[in-house]
Amino acid sequence: MNKKFADNMIALRKKAGLSQEQFAERIGVSRQTVSNWERGMANPDVEMLEIISKTFEVDLSTIISGESVEQEKVKKTILYRIVLLIAAIVLMAVHFVLAFFEKIELFPVVLIPGVLVALSVLIHFIFVHVTAQNDFSIIAGFDKKEDNIEIVKKQLATIDLLNLAVVVFFNVLFFAMYAGPREGQIVSSIFFFGAYFLTFIIIVVGVNLKIKSR
Repeated sequence: MNKKFADNMIALRKKAGLSQEQFAERIGVSRQTVSNWERGMANPDVEMLEIISKTFEVDLSTIISGESVEQEKVKKTILYRIVLLIAAIVLMAVHFVLAFFEKIELFPVVLIPGVLVALSVLIHFIFVHVTAQNDFSIIAGFDKKEDNIEIVKKQLATIDLLNLAVVVFFNVLFFAMYAGPREGQIVSSIFFFGAYFLTFIIIVVGVNLKIKSR
């Protein structure tokens, strides 16, 4: 283990609002032992790491690397989110290319997929920005004293991932719609538009309920 581990121990103790002596008492060691850990002069054994993990209700990865399981899960979604974002933009571009060559109507058939993609791009970059800045003040009902920031980050990442997947799905549905008669395409487009917003609301509510219930 290294200086990063020592810094993680200090951060864990301070987060719990404990002095070195109080921290040591909680886990059954001397204050000098805790001091040695925080100065990087010694490391706890595996058994002691498990005691610390259980006592302060944190996973071992948080103690060792400073990254929680929740942070790791958020990072794993980044690649999928980027791929879906690119896929949505490419599909939107194809819609407009088809319209340019007069294969399909531009208004409003093509513009509705364009609006869906534009909204998903906006949502994506807003979520990325607030996560990077650790500023969640734009989220209705957020209370930094009560809400777990790591849980909030996971919620945003999950909502973003599912939303991008839904937008890609609806863009593909539009291509299937183009194979049908043009007379019904406007009505179908409006239906898809409404269905997307309903799905987005379900995603937001569902993700919040599921993650907070854990």
